[in-house]
Amino acid sequence: MIKLKQPSLVLHSCDVPGQKYQMWQSWKMPKGASPKDVVYWILYARDQTPELWLRNVVINCHGLDGKLFVGGDGQPTVNNYNVGIFDKLRGKDLGTIWLVACKVANTGIGKYFCEHMAQLAGCSVVAADASQYVDAYCPWGCVDNYEGHTYEWDASGKRALVSGNGAGIPGVQ
Repeated sequence: MIKLKQPSLVLHSCDVPGQKYQMWQSWKMPKGASPKDVVYWILYARDQTPELWLRNVVINCHGLDGKLFVGGDGQPTVNNYNVGIFDKLRGKDLGTIWLVACKVANTGIGKYFCEHMAQLAGCSVVAADASQYVDAYCPWGCVDNYEGHTYEWDASGKRALVSGNGAGIPGVQ
């Protein structure tokens, strides 16, 4: 388990299977959610924190190499063509964006996607290169360990291989 410092936000795609993570704010995205919606919800949650700072944002959805499926319609919603919307997060005091989605960082395409998201948002991004499975039970404030190779990109886009339990990543208790 990876215990995240709070306040943290989790956004669940409407079609993601398994147990749903619970954080300071936990929201289920409606069918048809767009990249613009994701950025809006992150900013809205951040504006509700006492410190105007979100330590972590968890996006729990289906994924493929360099793609997030947050809209629940089987179509990639966030990808290399529209990840630029994440520039609206720059300078907004965000800690780490955790992409809990299958194979997002599988090849160079996915690694570029995560690097670009980190640079645009001005915060760390964590993703893995393998299929992800949610444990049957995950305590409040936690996400389960990642399967496969887990990577962290810092705000400059520099990539590091990290353990599946998030050791060494800011925002982890």
